[in-house]
Amino acid sequence: MRTMLPLFVLNDTLQLWSRRLRFSGPVTSADSARGDDTANLKHVVVTWLTKLFHPMDPPLHTTIKDDCGFVHNITGKLLCPVEYTWSLNLTKEKIRDRDPDFLVMAYSWPAFLYTDYTFDSSNIEKGLFHSALLLKAFKHLFTSPSSAKEVEGDGNGANAIMASQRRQTSESNAATRSHMANIIGMKMVTLRSIAYTACQLHFSLSNVNSWWSVDGDFDYYVFYNIVDFFEVAPGIDAQAHIKELLKWWNR
Repeated sequence: MRTMLPLFVLNDTLQLWSRRLRFSGPVTSADSARGDDTANLKHVVVTWLTKLFHPMDPPLHTTIKDDCGFVHNITGKLLCPVEYTWSLNLTKEKIRDRDPDFLVMAYSWPAFLYTDYTFDSSNIEKGLFHSALLLKAFKHLFTSPSSAKEVEGDGNGANAIMASQRRQTSESNAATRSHMANIIGMKMVTLRSIAYTACQLHFSLSNVNSWWSVDGDFDYYVFYNIVDFFEVAPGIDAQAHIKELLKWWNR
């Protein structure tokens, strides 16, 4: 369980990111831009999950989210807080029934943030923010949908921004569209961009069809405080962990 620091205003932050991401000429609506990210990602995530967890039974639909979230075993596993054991039927029942002892809130790390979507109970930070799914989502949002295909199941093929920049530089076709990180001048993966991606991915895995800052017991205002984990890392060891994490993202 993590300790949360003062809240960020999530809607304002997501709108700011979206405005910066989509600014190329006339300023577009921040809400519309963030909505584009949300709409595009929630469709492609189903395709990724189908490949990562093949065969998927029952299959997920790209146009309907009602069977996602904790309704489905795979998306439920990915959204499940790591302190709960999703493989236990009792856990699934309690979470789905919103049992007071099994409420899914934003104060815990969901499994989709971890390498192989599992964690070491003796070291909760091991593999945190190293998941292939999170990296795919980042590339889809900040570089290009095609670059997300470079990510292997174990998260290899990171180089989240620079690889796409090199590829675009080498292409002679003038019509090639610059990716969003290039448009906003982001040369390296940033802390807030990871937080933005985590929020978008969490929503994509849920069974909620329209964006809300609060989904049941899960508060996206609080979840965006993921950035505090980076920016206010307590102590030398934690700071070293963050340094290594960003090194992994930018390798």
